Amino acid sequence: MLSGKGMYIWMINQCEQGDIQAIVQKAVDSNLSHVLIKIADNAFPCNQGYDMPLVQALQAAHIQVWGWHYVYGDRPTEEADIAIQRVQALGLDGYVIDAEKEYKHKRQSAITFTQRLRQGLPDTPIALSSFRFPNFHRELPWNEFLAVCDIHMPQVYWVASHDAAAQLRESKRQCDALPNARPYVPTGAIYGAGGWAPTSQDVLDFLEESKKLGLSAANLYSWDYARAHLPHLWQAVSDYAWPTEQTPTPDTPAPAEGDITTQWLEALSARDITRLLRLYDKMAVLQAGIRSYRRQIGLQAWYKRLLKEIPAHAKVQKISAGHSAENIFQIAWKAVTDEAIVIAAAHETFVLNPQGGILLHYTFYE
Repeated sequence: MLSGKGMYIWMINQCEQGDIQAIVQKAVDSNLSHVLIKIADNAFPCNQGYDMPLVQALQAAHIQVWGWHYVYGDRPTEEADIAIQRVQALGLDGYVIDAEKEYKHKRQSAITFTQRLRQGLPDTPIALSSFRFPNFHRELPWNEFLAVCDIHMPQVYWVASHDAAAQLRESKRQCDALPNARPYVPTGAIYGAGGWAPTSQDVLDFLEESKKLGLSAANLYSWDYARAHLPHLWQAVSDYAWPTEQTPTPDTPAPAEGDITTQWLEALSARDITRLLRLYDKMAVLQAGIRSYRRQIGLQAWYKRLLKEIPAHAKVQKISAGHSAENIFQIAWKAVTDEAIVIAAAHETFVLNPQGGILLHYTFYE
């Protein structure tokens, strides 16, 4: 879901003087795989005006954009609603719950918030960002938050010390022991506090230990502070090599016989999400009713959901197929059991890019 180096942004206008193209170029030059921007605080939006241009520009550069949201628990319904609205409006690749001391002793608020959140964002990857050592903060409703999360992103800030690797190991040990433990993607410190600041070696230790632990990704907080006050720490992150895992995409479509409808139906019949994703443009959009699924991470979420509805024993069969223009193809299909019971049926329309990859996909279920 995430691989490589990620960077948190608090205030977009404090990053590269608010120059969107400069931010994107710096992210590309630093080999960042994802950027996490603040989209809301309590029930109110953040970074409006800068957010949409930055999200679109980063995604066009093939960098994932996640939104993070500081929540308090006094208005859980409103907090969930602003999260849903912001994620959908911006077309984000994922959402991060930042729940800290204000959410202690608020289990019912966490239940209200997470249930409404997941109902509104059924396919969006969600992460929890909170204390690095859960054992010291048992009052936080960890289980309720993590129950709806796909990733755990603890804040491993080694403030007032220089033992980043040791704190990272202990944080992972405690987080992995939680009942609803999730894949662990830590966030390290590249900011100063009360006269303390990390060293470049601290940051390298954090990143190197993350890789030694077999983690797919790690984040740093924050872009705004480091670039303005600790540029040598930014440089340490930028120089650190962490290749990302690339999902195959159809800039050169996967070799296969038949047109796009045949390739798609064969991949669906095989329940092979990797083959399906290879058929799409990197910037593809899948429209299902009022819901849009964007780029590889959104498409992956859609297909995981679809395949859950088609049992392994069901046979996927073509009803009809054809094309209404050189780059527009349609297919109707159904999934049937051995008893000839139809358990799924749909019509698909594919609009292809010049290279033959699916750029737009409209799906309609009967």
